[in-house]
Amino acid sequence: MKIVSAIAVAFLLFTGVPSQAQIVNVERKRISSTDSIGWFGDAGLNFTTAKSTVEYLSLGINTGIQRKGRNSLFLFLTDFNLLNAEDQEFANNAFAHIRYNTKVTKVIRWEFFNQVQYNNLTSLNLRYLAGTGPRFKLTPYESAKFYWGVAYMYEYEELTNPMITYRDHRLSSYFSFTLTPVENISFVSTTYVQPLLRYFSDYRLLNENVLSVAITGSLTLDIKFQISYDALPPEGVPETTYKSVNGLTYEF
Repeated sequence: MKIVSAIAVAFLLFTGVPSQAQIVNVERKRISSTDSIGWFGDAGLNFTTAKSTVEYLSLGINTGIQRKGRNSLFLFLTDFNLLNAEDQEFANNAFAHIRYNTKVTKVIRWEFFNQVQYNNLTSLNLRYLAGTGPRFKLTPYESAKFYWGVAYMYEYEELTNPMITYRDHRLSSYFSFTLTPVENISFVSTTYVQPLLRYFSDYRLLNENVLSVAITGSLTLDIKFQISYDALPPEGVPETTYKSVNGLTYEF
C-alpha cells in the first residue's frame, strides 16, 4: 500500500471565513496515475491564521483512503478543523465524503457519493448529501487530462441561527483538468456549479487551482487558490469567500 503523508504549512494568510456552502473538491484527491491499482492513502495537517470579519486561528486534519481496481474506484475522505475566533469559544467544522465509480465505457464512468458535514462557525448544524451521475473523460492524453461530470444530488441541511431545515434537490456539475508539462510539475483546476433544480438562480460555484512542484523525489510544494460563491447565502454569510494556502507534501 502506498501511503502519502501531506503536511500543509500555511505560508500565506487567506482572506474570508469558511464558506457556508462548502463544496468539497474531490478531483485533486483522485489517483493521478491510471496504471496504479491497489490501496492508497494520505494524511494532512495544516495551521492557518486569518482575519476578515473576525480574526481566528485554525488547525486542520484531513485523511484520504482510495481503493482502485481495473474498472472501479472507491474513495473515502475526511476533514476536521478547529477554529478559535475572537470573542468566541473554539468552533469546529468537519466533513466525511464517500465516493464510488465504476467503468461503463472507455470514456464514461458512473459515480455514487454520500457526504456529511457540519460547521459551527457558520451555523451549519448538519448537511447530508447523496447523489449519482456520469463522469466523462474528454481527452486520452496522460499529460493533459480533461474531465466533465454531472450528477443529481439530494441535500438535507439544518441551520441553527435561525433554526431552519432545508430539503433540496440540486444539480452538481464539474469540469476539471490536470496538466503535466514536465515530470516534476502539475497543475490541477476544478470548477463546480451546484444550482437548485427548482430554482436555478440559487446556485453555488467553486473554483480551485493547485500548482504542484516536486522539490525532490518525495517532497512536493503545493500552491492552492480557492474561490467560492453562493448566490443566496444564509443571513450574515458573505456571497464570495476565497483562500490561498501554500503547503508541503511528503510521499513515502
